[in-house]
Amino acid sequence: MSSNYRFGLAPLTWDFIRAVRGGTAIFTMPAGPIKYGGAPQKIAHLAADSRRRQCLLDTIRVILVLPTPAILSQPDWAKVLTRVTVGHGIEVHYNSHLVEVDGESRRAVILDNAPGTRETTDYELLHAPPTQSAPDWLMGVPLADPASPYGYPAADQHTLQSTRRPDVFALGDVANLPTSKTGAAIRKQAPVVATNLLAPRRGEPLPAHYDGHTSCPLATAHNRMLLAEFDY
Repeated sequence: MSSNYRFGLAPLTWDFIRAVRGGTAIFTMPAGPIKYGGAPQKIAHLAADSRRRQCLLDTIRVILVLPTPAILSQPDWAKVLTRVTVGHGIEVHYNSHLVEVDGESRRAVILDNAPGTRETTDYELLHAPPTQSAPDWLMGVPLADPASPYGYPAADQHTLQSTRRPDVFALGDVANLPTSKTGAAIRKQAPVVATNLLAPRRGEPLPAHYDGHTSCPLATAHNRMLLAEFDY
């Protein structure tokens, strides 16, 4: 079991992938907002491509567990990624969650939310990113969005100004915004925050607006990548 969301475990994940010669490899995505939502499925594509090039794909069952009803929220890119998963022979479980792991027995339980059924699967490899939230010190303060259980600060999605304290702005992974938590998003948010922080000091209205721009570079094979860009 591994997770690329810890820096030291990323090389270990690849060691696990190279060691798998058969059986089942499970790749999961947690529910709720996570940093760079494409990462959990990107490693599944790379693993399947690696086994395909070793002529081992027919001996391995690759499962991708997603809590969402589609592989990506943007429909055009979702169609492309769906074709990629079919080409890799990846079995996608939508609206599903990893709910239980027996590490010693290498057994995982996957819950399908729609019918409420549970499937117990033995695995050779499990890549399971953790559920993510705001830092503990931030979750309990008044800046946190009361409508979100994850503790991210509430902010106007365009001005990035806190909806609870006008002298505070939020951006990046910690902001509760309806867009992906990616480096590409932060790159567009940072100038907006810098501009809007200075305007009140001059007695001016907030002039800068963020349009939700983000991008998800998704490696789908050792020599292929899909760059999905979108905004609000």
